[in-house]
Amino acid sequence: MVVIRQASLEDLKAVHTIEELSFKDGSYPLFVLRQFFDIAENYFLVAEDAGVILGYALGNISIKNNQGWLLSLGVHPKARGKQIGKQLVEKIVTLLEQGHCNEICLTVHPYNRAAINIYKHLNFKIVSESNNYYLDNEKRLLMVKQVRSLPLNYLNLTER
Repeated sequence: MVVIRQASLEDLKAVHTIEELSFKDGSYPLFVLRQFFDIAENYFLVAEDAGVILGYALGNISIKNNQGWLLSLGVHPKARGKQIGKQLVEKIVTLLEQGHCNEICLTVHPYNRAAINIYKHLNFKIVSESNNYYLDNEKRLLMVKQVRSLPLNYLNLTER
């Protein structure tokens, strides 16, 4: 049974393996994943089954823009087609929504139909295309999901 949980430091090598299998030369180095682990707090998740890490999702919230971001999603090639990516995205979106952001953003390669289908199913909309998003002349789609959450000021007022 697949369990979605917060990543631990011990999970990072398995996440790095999935990252390399998923993104090849464009994968995050292990030291970058370690730094993401330090700053992502609740927004670094893994999918685990019987002690084996099958996938991960990484997100965060930009306080300046009040935007949630899904920064990376990867599923081990042998575990694809089992709804693991969808489960990870659903969980990270829920956590980001609970963080009271106004919108959740992500980028995806325009040919990654499986990921785009997951995101569209969860009400993400394509808002723009960039031919050089990562400054490497690779195309990316920017997708955004509007979140209906109450402003933080409202929440603070109602708790008094």
